[in-house]
Amino acid sequence: MTRIRAMAAASAGLALLVSLVVEFLLMTVKGNAILIPGLLDYAQVWNRGVSFSLLWQGSETGQYVLIAGLAVVATSVGILAWRAANGLMATGYGLIVGGALGNLVDRSLHLSVFDYLFLHLGRMPLFVSNFPDIAISAGVVLLVVEGLLKREAIGHS
Repeated sequence: MTRIRAMAAASAGLALLVSLVVEFLLMTVKGNAILIPGLLDYAQVWNRGVSFSLLWQGSETGQYVLIAGLAVVATSVGILAWRAANGLMATGYGLIVGGALGNLVDRSLHLSVFDYLFLHLGRMPLFVSNFPDIAISAGVVLLVVEGLLKREAIGHS
């Protein structure tokens, strides 16, 4: 169990560290850039909501309530990481926690999240994200894979 908990802590810590370093470096970059024509651009945006700008907060009070709520969610996922049954679950939960903490650092310092990866299909915008969002998404994918593998193993027993 100790090894599994170490995997959760390491994946959370690594996701948070990469997030902080990448954002520190990117905040010094001025202007926009096309990364993959017609699909992905670099464009700095300060997001006062959560994913897809949901729960957008226009006031400081709203931001503090959002920070508190997201801290509760991150803590809850951290508990799941601590109780994970295997390394894949621990890593998945750890990535989610690390990504959530990365976004919470931004939100605590700036009352918004620094997003910079603008995904679009041609001229149709999809969303803007950042490294913590990628870590969270990767963690969710690992948890889905773990669930499918467990289901497959149960089906073949």
